[in-house]
Amino acid sequence: MAPGGDADRDDLGRVAELLANPCAREILVYTAREALSADELVARCDASRTTVYRQLERLEAAELVTSTVQLDPGGHHFERYRARLDRVTVDLDSDGLSVTVDRTDPPNDAVDRLEGLFDRLR
Repeated sequence: MAPGGDADRDDLGRVAELLANPCAREILVYTAREALSADELVARCDASRTTVYRQLERLEAAELVTSTVQLDPGGHHFERYRARLDRVTVDLDSDGLSVTVDRTDPPNDAVDRLEGLFDRLR
């Protein structure tokens, strides 16, 4: 991002607003450790189901978490969430503020599953 540009300010504002929310922070911390379903997050976070889902939507829109679809043994599917936020850097210089939001690459589900299958076969 260009220092001090509109995209920087938009990203900084969106990320700062999310990080100011205790529930969003909890979600990021928990999903940085492991991929979790919304139900698992509701059980761990000090927030209602509605709040957790709302924060997941906002975090996903800001590309700070990613979701993957999982199938359970009964044939139903659900989403698991994983943090993509790696680092937020805010620099101040004579041109003003600039922000860099480093995100991890989203997982490639098909490749990850295939690699896992091969690992189990070895």
